Amino acid sequence: MNARIGVAALGLATLAGSGGCSRNEPAPTPAPAASAVPAGAPAGGVAEAARTVLMDSVVLGHSLAPDGSVSAAGAAFAQGNPLFVSLKVSAISPGTEVKLSWYSPTGAGEGDDQLVVPPGANVVNFRAKDTSAWPAGTHRVEIWAGGAKAGEKTFTITPSGSPAAPSSPR
Repeated sequence: MNARIGVAALGLATLAGSGGCSRNEPAPTPAPAASAVPAGAPAGGVAEAARTVLMDSVVLGHSLAPDGSVSAAGAAFAQGNPLFVSLKVSAISPGTEVKLSWYSPTGAGEGDDQLVVPPGANVVNFRAKDTSAWPAGTHRVEIWAGGAKAGEKTFTITPSGSPAAPSSPR
């Protein structure tokens, strides 16, 4: 009896999946799924490739160029001085939310910044909120795209009396 129910259910599923074809018509053959992974993409697929491109474009710095990208890259920032982050977003669909989460040397959250990628954007940037109260030490910023963590970067905050001249990231 169980075998008969299983065969009947299989038959109903086949009929339902045939799109209403008569018994004499062959069921349509589904088209082969196109590979969503472009040649040379990382093993994680398109999403991983987009994250890699995004993270490779993240630059921290002291000032911005007219196109919105960081013009004076750096890895050390004096308390209270400007801290900018720019990212190339050409690999991200317009309308995708990009979020930065800032963390202190102890791992405590120092705030979040977010924006939605506008149509036609190649670069977006963020300016860290007032860093004058941030403790000296190694901080990190997490970069999120479309709700998924893309990666993180570290940077140093120096005491406000110390010069944090623009320097090249290592």
